[in-house]
Amino acid sequence: MKTLLNAFAVALAGSLNFGTFSALADLEVSGSARIGATADFHAPLSAHGAWIEVGSYGPCWRPASVAVEWSPYSYGHWVWTDCGWYWASDEPWGWACYHYGYWVYDPIHAWIWIPGIEWAPAWVSWRVGGGYIGWAPLAPVHVRVVSPRFVFVDVHRFREPLRPSTLIVNNTTIIQKTTVINNIKHETRRLDGSGSQKVVINEGPGMDVVQKAAGKKVERASIREVARQTPAPAGLTAKAGESREKPSVAPAGTERVGPQPEQPPRPPGPAPKRGSFQGNGGLKGGKGEGKAREQGLPGPGRDK
Repeated sequence: MKTLLNAFAVALAGSLNFGTFSALADLEVSGSARIGATADFHAPLSAHGAWIEVGSYGPCWRPASVAVEWSPYSYGHWVWTDCGWYWASDEPWGWACYHYGYWVYDPIHAWIWIPGIEWAPAWVSWRVGGGYIGWAPLAPVHVRVVSPRFVFVDVHRFREPLRPSTLIVNNTTIIQKTTVINNIKHETRRLDGSGSQKVVINEGPGMDVVQKAAGKKVERASIREVARQTPAPAGLTAKAGESREKPSVAPAGTERVGPQPEQPPRPPGPAPKRGSFQGNGGLKGGKGEGKAREQGLPGPGRDK
């Protein structure tokens, strides 16, 4: 079992090499939010959870009132759009935490979300085969994934409303029958007849396998229309026709397709050790490992 998971981790690590890109996506395709910095998430998410400091990751958000068996991307459904598979969450904070940033599992705090500022239909990797489709949240680029927490569903039920009780978690037999698919990419597209823009595409298993299981054609939805059904809070809503511009060039060393977080200024002293993700055990870090403090709004210099 240990050998299988280690081999799987190596395969996944290779598949997550997305290559380099010259820029982040230009703007959110939904047009429903204006996110200019990670600080924009603090007030809206504080009503649904707590901001905590976790090891070398800095301020992270932890959802409140979730069950022990809860995991990201487990309350909602998948929608096929012109930007690939979109996660339509049933949770009130889903507009943020499934379309920006990273999820990691910490041994003390369970699932925590690390803010990022690039929008995507979903930040997940996939496994497909043997009549199943599975997905797992993408972790930050510097986190070593040893045994990621994939959840699976029968391909015939993939587009149904999903709950933890309908998902199969890290089943070794299914893992052996499935293949990793990571085809997240940047493309320049025209959406709904609007001007060209760079967007993040996550097609995952594609449509053919789902359509074959359904026995009928599945229509492709407009990403803008679908995203509007999970609106951001009023304070972050953009006016009609407005868009938030993003940097044209990502900072050196971060030009990778995947959620790109704004990094807080590093405090004086030795650099913190980079973390590693130990299966469902979580993070390994430096002296700050496992320690957390409740956070309100970020202090000066915390966010750009």
